[in-house]
Amino acid sequence: MSEVLKALPDSAGKAVPHSIDRFTNQPEAKDFIRTALAWTGSVTPRVLPRVFIAALYALGVCYAYRSFPSFSLPITPFEYSGAVLGLLLVLRINAGMDRWWEARKIWGSIVNQSRNLAIIGFAYSKDGDPVAARFLRWVAAWPHVMRESLRKEKGLKAVQNLLGSEETMRIRERDHMPTYVGVRIAKQLTELRQRGLDDFAFQRAERERALLIDNIGACERIRNTPIPYVLAVKIRRFILLLAILLPWALVARAGFFAPLVTALALYPLFSLDEIGAELQNPFSPRNLSHLPLTGICNTIESNVLEVETANR
Repeated sequence: MSEVLKALPDSAGKAVPHSIDRFTNQPEAKDFIRTALAWTGSVTPRVLPRVFIAALYALGVCYAYRSFPSFSLPITPFEYSGAVLGLLLVLRINAGMDRWWEARKIWGSIVNQSRNLAIIGFAYSKDGDPVAARFLRWVAAWPHVMRESLRKEKGLKAVQNLLGSEETMRIRERDHMPTYVGVRIAKQLTELRQRGLDDFAFQRAERERALLIDNIGACERIRNTPIPYVLAVKIRRFILLLAILLPWALVARAGFFAPLVTALALYPLFSLDEIGAELQNPFSPRNLSHLPLTGICNTIESNVLEVETANR
């Protein structure tokens, strides 16, 4: 993961580069308190409104209990239902983590395949071939196109710096931008073959190009297939029922501390549920701890363009 760490803040909490937004996944600080009290990148800002509403509701229950002191619930059923709900939340988070880690492994493969494709296509071509130099720029641009396609964006500023405005406009006009770039790279490989690239190198380069197409498809599968909706509905319904009924079980024992106890009980449940939701799409810059695709793509670009100077 060295290519990612270059673009991330270190464990001492140094400033994040402007190219990486504040929701990107980053290493945890070694300082326990710093991590425990971290605000940016935490789900706490997103769940606090729910916790606050639940606490206000519990406060209302406290006042209602003063008028109807016989109306309360036993606490025992909540002990069992809370354990079941915890298991469901663990299942939700595990599903999200599987998606997040699979996406990271796919982008690790994209890093390696981009390097291999660039080395094979350039090193086995004739020295000084302008087609090989242009080929490198297209390979360097491809991960940027993949990133923006996964995020459903079409800014392509990095691509414009590599390929120029005219080519960038052609890419931007396509429904599926990575496929168009893949076709252009395939045509350039064919041209390099006609200009002296041997058959073995051509076949190896084609293999790496095909794997890059496979990987963007795998990323799209993750992005376009959320966890089963029925599971999300059931988990959130259970949390809602717990939030409604728990204060009636706490008020007889905790009195006016019931809102505080309710908030403390629901805060981890709301947080775990939100974490599971945030991990579903590891590519979106709006999701917490999303993959640092900008840093990865910049590293690929740098490595690919260095192939030209390394061959001199």
